[in-house]
Amino acid sequence: MKTKKLLIASALLLSLNAYGQNEGDAPEIPFVDVTNKRISLEDASKPKSASMLADEIDRLRERQLEQLQAAKLAQQGVIADSINAPGNKFLQDAVAKYKPSVSMSLNPKESIVIPVGQGLLNTLATNFKELRVKTSDQSSIIESDGGHLYISVTTTNPVGLVLYEAGVKDSQVSITLIPIDAPPVIADITVNMTGDMIAMSERYQKEQKEIEAELEAEFERVSYSDKHKKRIVELLTPVAQGDFPKGFTLTNEIPLDVQAPCRIAIPNKAGQRIMGSNEIIDVVLIQNTSNRVYQVREEACLSDDVIAVALFQKSYLSPGDSMELYILRDKHYKRELKRVNRRQRLTEQ
Repeated sequence: MKTKKLLIASALLLSLNAYGQNEGDAPEIPFVDVTNKRISLEDASKPKSASMLADEIDRLRERQLEQLQAAKLAQQGVIADSINAPGNKFLQDAVAKYKPSVSMSLNPKESIVIPVGQGLLNTLATNFKELRVKTSDQSSIIESDGGHLYISVTTTNPVGLVLYEAGVKDSQVSITLIPIDAPPVIADITVNMTGDMIAMSERYQKEQKEIEAELEAEFERVSYSDKHKKRIVELLTPVAQGDFPKGFTLTNEIPLDVQAPCRIAIPNKAGQRIMGSNEIIDVVLIQNTSNRVYQVREEACLSDDVIAVALFQKSYLSPGDSMELYILRDKHYKRELKRVNRRQRLTEQ
């Protein structure tokens, strides 16, 4: 037994000595490429030609495309499984009832499920004079005009909406939108409001008209050249009242360069952006974190695209106080800036 062990040890020693005599005393470790194909040291040290590199890039792109398609199919399978699951019978019923044009009648506090076209502009037309909408969804594109709601659901997740008549929260109804691969939907929704609700709505509309009339009376003596100021007041007054100007919608997408728009020594952050066809209103929260009274000046928030800046209620903040500030911007400023003549005039040389 001892003789066998000596023979094995001697054989190992001889192989190690032979190994040490190789060129550079470097072990010939085999290379393995990404396809698990073993290649020699000589082939590994050779530079690859441009055609070989192009072939590898094409293969890599094909693999990435296959992975993307597989992920998309997997996502569609998950969505289909979730809809077809036994516990989601209401989703199955909703998809089965899909129609591109539907009409329905609801009582206040009732709810309904409506399948809509995913990624397309769907319309919900109500009998409300001035529609108000609440939702926790932050990805869908939503716009309201009078009693109509236009919505594009950009994800595959259901979207919950609460709709009600402005000034009459008891008239609210709950609507769940199920996005599916189908054409857009136009839904005509009639909410059966009581006589008291209709009276409350009429009073609210009357009060709003009175407020508008007061604003017009307040500025009716303003000269023609100051109509610009009148437009500013018409836009910023509803915002200060916790509402939206007509034709404006709320968005949470605020560019990074205007998230802290004011050049002041205390924290300021744009938390809301209200979009219109020609103007943008940024609602800025200002907090006095210092240990002294701080005066906020409108001019500290001016920039090239700013039309006006307005403070709400006060300009002096005590330590710990906070306030809202409104910045009215020209939506088309950057586009108009690109139209400036790029040719230098001869008279300016």
